Amino acid sequence: MPTETSHSIGQTTDPTKRPPLSIVVATTKPWPEIRACLDSLFEQAQKVGAEILVADGHGRGLPEMGKESYKGVMWLKDTGASVFNLRKLGMSHARGEIIAITEDHCRVAPDWCERIMQVHKDYPDAVAVGGEVENGATTSLIDWANFFLVFAPFVSPIRNGPSERICLQANISYKRRVVPRMASQLGVMEMLFTRQLRQEGEVLIADDRLLVFHVQSHGFWGTFAAHFHNGRSIAGFRLEELGSVGRMLRLGSTAILPSYLLWSTLKALVSKHRLLGKIFASLPLLGILVCCHAAGEFVGYIAGPGRSPQRLA
Repeated sequence: MPTETSHSIGQTTDPTKRPPLSIVVATTKPWPEIRACLDSLFEQAQKVGAEILVADGHGRGLPEMGKESYKGVMWLKDTGASVFNLRKLGMSHARGEIIAITEDHCRVAPDWCERIMQVHKDYPDAVAVGGEVENGATTSLIDWANFFLVFAPFVSPIRNGPSERICLQANISYKRRVVPRMASQLGVMEMLFTRQLRQEGEVLIADDRLLVFHVQSHGFWGTFAAHFHNGRSIAGFRLEELGSVGRMLRLGSTAILPSYLLWSTLKALVSKHRLLGKIFASLPLLGILVCCHAAGEFVGYIAGPGRSPQRLA
């Protein structure tokens, strides 16, 4: 069974004072996987009085105690947990008025923390704010295809203001008041949670002042596996709320899902008039990836999520 522990590296923040911002980063990989992310965050977080929480599903995601580089970072360990449960763990411990999420393989812009706080100030009624994401893994077409399939709607330029769809776990932040609504036993899947908030009539904001670079490479075959496991994980989350009829409808929809995913991805990308060469060069790989995703959902609606959530990074 997983074990959960927590401690801070070096000095801790004042436990009686609520910080203006909490930043939650989940990791399932050993140190130094998260290093570039923390290096991009640490100084600017200190500058604005924010706290950083690392939810570690590996057990050695951060350097040993006594390392002086990241004083005050809250280190939460739940060995073997999925990234979804790790984000839920981090958010449950976060004390900030605003709770921001990014990923261990992302680098945030130098003013990311400050701008998150400003955007939430500019939109006091917004419960969630998402920004832009740019690709930081640019050496192979499979990495471009992976990036395009996940982040097509959030590549620059994006339309600022109220939006039905905002960036997810790479670059999203919430008002504290909505965090208790995250009820899934499988953890936090931002795609489904933001959809829930929208259905409840809450305001979601997209803002291009918030920028993150996504730097991730699964390798050639690993990328196909990752999209299969992502699809199966999504199906597993949905099963919590689907009855038998809904389950059968979702199962049947996987037959047209590859075409829909490919169409919606290309529509979002081409409309931006950027990166057209990379888009069309990676098109065959995108076609395979959407099929892998659909296969994952198909298996998930039949057999549940299995271990797929634990296999995502």
